[in-house]
Amino acid sequence: MSEEMKDKFEKYWKDIHGLMAVATVLDSRYKLHFLNALYGPLYGRHHASKEIEKVRELMFDLVKQYQDKAKCEDTWDASATSIPSGEEDEAMKLLDLYMSNRVVTPSSSSSSHTELELYLEEAPLPRTPDLDIIDWWKVGGVKYPTLQKLARDILPIPITSVASECAFSTSGRVLSAHRSRLTPNVSEALICMQAWSRADLLGGWNSTLFATFQSVLEDNEEEMDESTSIITQE
Repeated sequence: MSEEMKDKFEKYWKDIHGLMAVATVLDSRYKLHFLNALYGPLYGRHHASKEIEKVRELMFDLVKQYQDKAKCEDTWDASATSIPSGEEDEAMKLLDLYMSNRVVTPSSSSSSHTELELYLEEAPLPRTPDLDIIDWWKVGGVKYPTLQKLARDILPIPITSVASECAFSTSGRVLSAHRSRLTPNVSEALICMQAWSRADLLGGWNSTLFATFQSVLEDNEEEMDESTSIITQE
């Protein structure tokens, strides 16, 4: 069951992972440095470089798409979404460690450099907590017109979190304060029965298969009650 939940998580994480990485790179205080700092411990040095290269390729693709359909845009307004400072402490420590060990190479002024390359080579902004990065892109980002449009679309996307019961609501209905002693086998059986009943694989509530299922669950509950009774008596 845990493997299935992991697969489900990774399915959606693959979609959101790239978007979050692009938003991080578009924060002029962090750029790719933040990904370098975090991906190393997360993926290992070799795999981290591949993941970062994927983000670079994604950004180049996005910039090209925006350039291909460039058109007049109205002025825009949005409010930045902030993350509580307490949740950033560990990430900031990793970023500090990476930046202190980073070897700085002179940037080239070649005219062949793309807008994105010039942006990435430019030194990051000071890490000011109260900086509104969206406001910065409105003013400071004028020299990167395509990235400015990309930032306008990406950065205002709200980042929200939901309780695990909402993401994996089945377990929340099976396990409760009054049913917290279920064994993994019984929990899995209940979840399967619920899914099968929805798909009408049990043949209805009066079917033989459903009756057998119910009997097995009742036997397990009786065994658990007996075990609890013995422990209480001791």
